[in-house]
Amino acid sequence: MERCTIALEAAGYKPVTSKVTIHKDLQGIKDDFPDAKIVTKRAGHDVFYEYEDKSFSIYKIPLSDNEMAQLAQTVSMLSRFEGLPNFDWVDDLIERFKSSLNIPSTRETIVAFDENFDLKGRNWFAQLFSAIASQKALEIKYQPFDRPVNTYLFHPYLLKQYNNRWFLFGCVDGYSSPTNFPLDRIQEIGPASIPYKPNPGIDFFEYFEDMVGVSRRSDEVTKIQMKVDNWRYHYIETKPLHGTQRVIRRDDDGVVIQIEVIINPELLQLLLSYGSSITVLEPQELQQAIYEESIKISQKYQSVHLE
Repeated sequence: MERCTIALEAAGYKPVTSKVTIHKDLQGIKDDFPDAKIVTKRAGHDVFYEYEDKSFSIYKIPLSDNEMAQLAQTVSMLSRFEGLPNFDWVDDLIERFKSSLNIPSTRETIVAFDENFDLKGRNWFAQLFSAIASQKALEIKYQPFDRPVNTYLFHPYLLKQYNNRWFLFGCVDGYSSPTNFPLDRIQEIGPASIPYKPNPGIDFFEYFEDMVGVSRRSDEVTKIQMKVDNWRYHYIETKPLHGTQRVIRRDDDGVVIQIEVIINPELLQLLLSYGSSITVLEPQELQQAIYEESIKISQKYQSVHLE
């Protein structure tokens, strides 16, 4: 216990106060590291513990092929941050992983993510990442499209990517409902002279579960039925519009499906992206919105002289 306490306090941890802790740690080593053969020796009233193989160390256990593959996948995921401002440490970390664990150092791309490296606002990512991790309130100057700049005292909780754009989620000071700012509309970020307020209990997994995209303008979940042309359904079957997607019926000219989501601009954009291969049957408000948008598109093309 004395030796452990000295080592722990030197590393900035609390001392050991019970022998039970030592026994549980020893059992934990046995459970987590099958190759760690711990033997017990008695000398009078004293009990000594040591590895059967005195050269053994849990820090020297070689990684299995499966563990190495998993680590390589992790390094690949970290590589997504390469090139981001103030994330140079990721580049160094990746190279250290590769050299110390014999991960191939090839720069050839194995997995390509859909990333917009020219996206405006990427320069804020590291600063926002750090503020969330260290729980720091921020003063954010934000400018919506075609509107003046506003300044907000903001408590950041989450960075989320959707459709190649990054969004910052959190709460404006004085409010408990979440707000999101697209990073490309942020003009300036600085520290706020107010204490940070932790997440008031927003479960972001549930927050995004009932919708497509990031815009939540209401909490009303609507059943949406639409008919999908047969040739298009094969694609939508393998890439559902939403996790609630299910088949209502199959007709000769298409498949009627249903999803249960909050109606928002991203849903409208998604359905419009499928053109005439999807027809919304209900609710009427969404059907009308798509009809009106289709009319606008038609009118614009009628004004274009096509040869």
